[in-house]
Amino acid sequence: MTDDSLALLWRGCDPAKFTALQAALRDEEIRFWHTQVYDPAGGFLSSRPYYLEAVPGFEIRVRASDFERASSALTWVESKAKDAEISSGSSALHDDSLDSKLSLPYDWDPQEATSEVWSGEEESMGEYLASALRENGLPSRIPDEPGHRARLCVRPGDARRAREIVRQITGE
Repeated sequence: MTDDSLALLWRGCDPAKFTALQAALRDEEIRFWHTQVYDPAGGFLSSRPYYLEAVPGFEIRVRASDFERASSALTWVESKAKDAEISSGSSALHDDSLDSKLSLPYDWDPQEATSEVWSGEEESMGEYLASALRENGLPSRIPDEPGHRARLCVRPGDARRAREIVRQITGE
C-alpha cells in the first residue's frame, strides 16, 4: 500500500521559484498540489486594509511516497536559482521566506483604486490576481460589495499594466 498523504515540499513567495519547481516536478512526472497562502503575521491589527498587510506566498505539496524524488527536484531548482544569482553579480541571495518586504508604495490611498481590471464569481481568483499585481509592485483592492461579483480595482495610472498582467494570467 502506498502512502497517499500530502507532504509540504516548499513554501515561499518567489513566483519564479514557484513556477520553476512546478516545471521540474512535471518533468519528473511527480503529481503535486499547489495553493496560494498568506502569512497572517502581516499586521491584522493595523489600520491598513488586510490585503495590503498579508504577505502572499505559495505552497507546493506532494504525496509522501514521492517526497524524496520531489526534494531532489527542489534541490535542483534552488541550485539553478543560486547559480543565476551568482552569475548576475548579486552579492546576497534572494530571501524567499514569506517575511520578505513587499515592493508596494506605502503612500497610496486605497480609495484611489477606482479602475476595475477584473471581475468574476470566484473571489479566490480575485485574491490570486491581487497577489500577482502585488508581486509586480501594483497596489489593488477588492471592494467589499456583498451580493455582487468580485471585483479587482487599481489606481487609474496602473490600469493598463494591471490589465496586461491579468490578461496573461487569465488568458482573456
